[in-house]
Amino acid sequence: MWAITSALISAAVLGMWFPATRWLGISSTAVLSFLYPWLGIPLLLVVGWAFYFFRIR
Repeated sequence: MWAITSALISAAVLGMWFPATRWLGISSTAVLSFLYPWLGIPLLLVVGWAFYFFRIR
């Protein structure tokens, strides 16, 4: 299970940074949220912070 989780985290992080692989990042994030429902709140906080830091400022 650790191998799948680490692969999904890597795909989510790398997929979100590049526009061509954004669909992969979104899919990986959705699967991670399905496997670990408690991950939703910290994930939303990190995405909100990143959006503010990189887009709004």
